[in-house]
Amino acid sequence: MKNNSHLNADSPCLICGQARLFVVKEFAALPRITSDCHPFPAGGELAVCENCATVQKIPNQRWLNEIETIYADYAAYSVAGGEEQLVLDPQSGEPRKRSDVLMRAVSDSGDLPAIARALDIGCGHGVTLMAMAKVFPEWELFGYEIDESKRDHLYRIENFKQLYTGDFSRIDGTFNFISMIHSLEHFIDPLRTLRALRRVAAPGGRLFIEVCNVDENPFDLLVADHLTHFSPGTLAFIANQAGFGAPMVKSSWVKKELSLLATKSENEDVRIANVCPSGRKVHEQITASVSWLDALISSAREVACASDSFGIFGTSIAGTWLATTLGDRVSFFVDEDPHRIGKDYMGKPIVAPQSVARESTVFMALAPMLAQAIKHRLSHLGLDLILPSTFYE
Repeated sequence: MKNNSHLNADSPCLICGQARLFVVKEFAALPRITSDCHPFPAGGELAVCENCATVQKIPNQRWLNEIETIYADYAAYSVAGGEEQLVLDPQSGEPRKRSDVLMRAVSDSGDLPAIARALDIGCGHGVTLMAMAKVFPEWELFGYEIDESKRDHLYRIENFKQLYTGDFSRIDGTFNFISMIHSLEHFIDPLRTLRALRRVAAPGGRLFIEVCNVDENPFDLLVADHLTHFSPGTLAFIANQAGFGAPMVKSSWVKKELSLLATKSENEDVRIANVCPSGRKVHEQITASVSWLDALISSAREVACASDSFGIFGTSIAGTWLATTLGDRVSFFVDEDPHRIGKDYMGKPIVAPQSVARESTVFMALAPMLAQAIKHRLSHLGLDLILPSTFYE
């Protein structure tokens, strides 16, 4: 263990309950961002459990106060007018709505009933439920949210039956399919949350979770309201701890994300052994990721200073975070989402890749593997696309 870490024994791990969290001290100096793409000041506390290797923020009173501030004015996908974020479809290699990609992949995985009751946790205004309705037209659809602000949107979805709010105890009946698309990382007690959902899962019911992959996407660490950051091993571990067996975890359905499908076990306490690397090893990796993020700012600033026309590729979490740190050095944004192109963002225009001026330089504010894939796909345009360094270079 490096000398720059210290043990926090006051806060137990969110997953295994052990009070052996090693704090990544350098993280506190990094500016942060919210999951709905608003800049947020530095000062967060990031740690790794020595026992189960789960990466997590520490939900102390300061963090709870920050979350209350963030959720008081939360608006997902606001720059796209509420339209869901596009991801690269692994089959076509082209941008496509995330939920459409995921529901097709879920369908292709097989062993799902033609007629079922499905519950989407953190349903928002229903982007995942709309994708479900297209792929599984015979399913009855239900949603859960913290309030009823999106109620009108939801009840316009075909086969949508009911919106649940408040405590999970208000959810009645059982469900054959329960989904959590980028919502588990927001819950203050993720293990208790999954155990509560197990109680409303039908016998043999399936649990589907989509989260960021902390092994491939260090930008997720910067999201102030993301409490838990999962690797393939820790995601499978928490599902088993909650009573869902035979977890299948895929990192290929959406780049830099994890997709888990698991089945409700007859025995509530499955308790498999955690197969993650040691917490000390993961702490070293996360510390390196934090250093990479800090170096990325310097690298992008150097490129921007050498260019008369500097743009950032991407208007989501990574692009917004980097643009905030560079300020007036950014002249424009580049995006492939037609719902974003032509709009102004942070006072700068959003242009399509085909519209970038030849003399311009574009820094790809993306996880390295995704940036490389996009640069290769757009190589015919002859753009000056600057890749971020790979991790741990």
